Amino acid sequence: MRKAAVPILIFLVATTFVVFRREVLGDIWLRLNEVPRVALLPLALAGMGMVFARGMFLAACSPGVSVRQAMMADQSALAAGYGIIIGGGVVGTGMRIHMFNSWGIGHPTIASSIIATAVMPSFTTWGLPSVLLIGPVVRGTATFEEQLAVVVGVPLIIVSLVFWWLALRTPYVFTAVARVTARCRVFLLGKDSLRFKRLRRIVERAEPVSFSIEMRKNLVQLLRDRWKVIFAASFGTLAAGFLCLWTSSVVFQVEGLTISEALVVFSLVRVVIALSPIPGGVGLAEVGLIVLLEGAGVSAVDAAGTTLLYRFLTWFAPTIVGSITWWRYNHTYLRAPDN
Repeated sequence: MRKAAVPILIFLVATTFVVFRREVLGDIWLRLNEVPRVALLPLALAGMGMVFARGMFLAACSPGVSVRQAMMADQSALAAGYGIIIGGGVVGTGMRIHMFNSWGIGHPTIASSIIATAVMPSFTTWGLPSVLLIGPVVRGTATFEEQLAVVVGVPLIIVSLVFWWLALRTPYVFTAVARVTARCRVFLLGKDSLRFKRLRRIVERAEPVSFSIEMRKNLVQLLRDRWKVIFAASFGTLAAGFLCLWTSSVVFQVEGLTISEALVVFSLVRVVIALSPIPGGVGLAEVGLIVLLEGAGVSAVDAAGTTLLYRFLTWFAPTIVGSITWWRYNHTYLRAPDN
């Protein structure tokens, strides 16, 4: 029953929208039929720009990986994270590790890449609304949702910066985590059951303390050598995501939405997706984006239509592209003579 909770929630959200917004869906369908086919080209370009920007970011965080390889790994992992309800993120990370291993990337480099790609988006997710809304919050003109994003985001960013400054300045943070891992290793090796035989062989080969030290060195070297490129690439993914939202609103011919309002809506919906326990924020992201757009003065039809186009670019399309990419990778990799 617990595994079925997420699909049931998604189904309930979709059913509620269909039942109570039938007229809105009908108007959206009519509006989409009236959109010229040539107007779909900007949508395609925006989606391709998002794929390229994410690939650039992963390549910046992964020395030895080309942009083409990074796009393949990122889209495959994204498809798993979005398409698999339970444990999709873990499966996606495993797929990326498998692809990096097949390309000859070392384990410490893979670990530092995973850490860097996980940390930087969290800073931009909370940093963007904090920067945009700190003025309205100070002046007292911000809404409750905007105040909440700043009140939670600013302390979270400060704590994260302090943690990573200590972790990169001194080895004690990583070694402390490694010692906990080593104790778990000892516990696992103490098991006598034959069911743990294969796991024991894996654990016996692992050296968590030395691996954490090596990983920390790689992470420090990565940030020292590439922090400018990583920051620029992270900002590029942010700009590509906003371009998808703005292009969706332009193609749907939304009225009454300014760029500044769209930027605030985009920053807040990223927070909703980050806080959502559902992979990709399915259901909650759509409802949240519609509510935020309507709060910015957009009509219900325009808000729902823009949301459908935007989520098509950022959720549905990556699921399809990533699935095809993973199939092609397996097809070529398994047929290679050396593999």
